[in-house]
Amino acid sequence: MNHSPQVALPQGMTRRDVIAVISEIGPDLNLSGAAIFVLTKLIGSTSEKDWTEPGADPTFYGTQETMAERLHMTARQLRSHERNFERKNILKRDTKANGAREAGTGRGLLFTPLKACFADLLALRDQKRAVTKRIKELKSLRSVRLRRMKEAIARLAPEALEDEAVASVLARFNGWPRSDRLHSLGLDRLEAHVEDAAKLCMELEEIIENLPGSSCEPAETFRSFIQEDNQKNPSVSCNASVDERSAGKPAHSGFLRSGPSGPDICRENECEADSGVINPKLEALFEPEQLFKLASPDFQMTLQARSSQITKEAMIDAAHDMLSPLGINYSAWRSACGELGRLGATLCVLVLDANRDHPQTPVRNPGGALRGMIRAHKRGNLNLVGSVIGLQRRRGY
Repeated sequence: MNHSPQVALPQGMTRRDVIAVISEIGPDLNLSGAAIFVLTKLIGSTSEKDWTEPGADPTFYGTQETMAERLHMTARQLRSHERNFERKNILKRDTKANGAREAGTGRGLLFTPLKACFADLLALRDQKRAVTKRIKELKSLRSVRLRRMKEAIARLAPEALEDEAVASVLARFNGWPRSDRLHSLGLDRLEAHVEDAAKLCMELEEIIENLPGSSCEPAETFRSFIQEDNQKNPSVSCNASVDERSAGKPAHSGFLRSGPSGPDICRENECEADSGVINPKLEALFEPEQLFKLASPDFQMTLQARSSQITKEAMIDAAHDMLSPLGINYSAWRSACGELGRLGATLCVLVLDANRDHPQTPVRNPGGALRGMIRAHKRGNLNLVGSVIGLQRRRGY
C-alpha cells in the first residue's frame, strides 16, 4: 500500500467528521445531492483507522457493480460520479487497466487527496457557518428596524401623509424586501439593506419631530414600550419604611413581583389597584444614560461599537447584538418584543446580562431566564421597575 507520511486529519477528527463535513458543504463544492450521497457512502466503506492514522491512505476496494447495486444505480452512473470526484481532486483512481480493484495489492479509489485537504474543508465549513449566523443576526435586526418603522408610521397624523418628505420615505419603505426573501439577498446586500433601513427609520423620526403640530407620541391604541402605562400620574409615595437589607439581595429577585415592594400598609399598594401605573419618580430609571451606567461592560462596549450616542434605539440595537453572546435564541427575543415592546425586551436583556456576575445568585442561563420573564409578564407578575431598582442599588447609584 502507498503511504503519504505528511497526510493526517486534524487532531481528534475521524471518518465520521469527514462524512459530516462533506454532507454540510457539498453544495459549496458544486456537488449535487446525488453526488454527496454517493461520496459519503464510498467514504463510509473505507477503513476507519486509515483516516486517523497519519500517512495511511483511505481506500475503497469494492467493485463498481456491487456498490452500484447497493446505491440503486447503474455501474455507469457510479463510474460517472467517481470520475467527477477525481476531477475535483477528492479521490485518486489507482486501479488495474481493466478498472479492477484489489485489497491485496492496495488498488482502489484512494481518498488521500480528500484527507490532505480536509483542514481547508473545515475552514470552509466554519466560514459558511459564520456567514449563516451573520445572516440570521441581520434578519433579526431587520425585524427590529421593521417594528421601529411601523411604530413611527403609527405616530403620523393623517394630514402628514400629504407631506412630500413623508411620502418619499414611505415609498422607500414599501420597497423593502419581504422578510421571507432576506436570505436570498446574500450577506453583502443584506448588510447594506439593514444599514439603509436604520437610516430610513432615523429620517422618518426626524421628519415627525419637525412636522407642525406633531405630538411625537404614538396613537392611544398603539402598544406601549413597557408593560406599565404612564398616561396617569398619581402622586402617591410609599409611607413604608425601607428594608435596608434589600440592597444586598440579587436584582432579579423581584422579577416575579408585579406590585410595589412595600408591605400591605403601604399607600402605594392601596393606589396600585386603581392606577395600574408606575411611580412617576421612577421614570428617570428608563433614560438611556441611566441604563447605560447600569449595563455591564460588555453591553456598554457593544453599544459604543454601534453608536457614538446613547439613545433608546442604540440601547435596543446593543441588546440585539448581545443575544448571541448571551446564548439567547432569536425566537425568545422576538417573543419578548411582541409581549413587552422593544424597550421592555431591551430592559430584560440588560438586567439579565448585568446580573451574570451577581455575587449571590448569578444568571447562568439568560435565554431560559428571558423566557421565564415573558411567562411572568403574561401572568402579570413581571416587575421590571423593581429589577432596575435592584440593579441600581447594587451598582451604588
